[in-house]
Amino acid sequence: MREKPTSLSNEEIENLLTLQKDWKLDSKEGIPILKFEKEFRNFTEAFSFITKVALVSESINHHAEIWNVYNKLRLQLFTHETNSLTTRDKDFITRLMD
Repeated sequence: MREKPTSLSNEEIENLLTLQKDWKLDSKEGIPILKFEKEFRNFTEAFSFITKVALVSESINHHAEIWNVYNKLRLQLFTHETNSLTTRDKDFITRLMD
């Protein structure tokens, strides 16, 4: 059984967003979420990024919600088991954006 993640403080969320300019704080049904929206040059670039999302997701067993239409991509991320933003979300974003 994997360890329960630790919720991020408001300051930790602000620091993460300062470093990761492509991510924004939002909420869904009262739950804080991190949102990424990007328009790539073409479908191939968008799908390449989705492949990276899949590899990071599987490596840490944490999965974002993904929407893709041609070259447009949207991700939403939060930790479902805690209904909050946690160290798991921070780890996901940090690995993905490296």
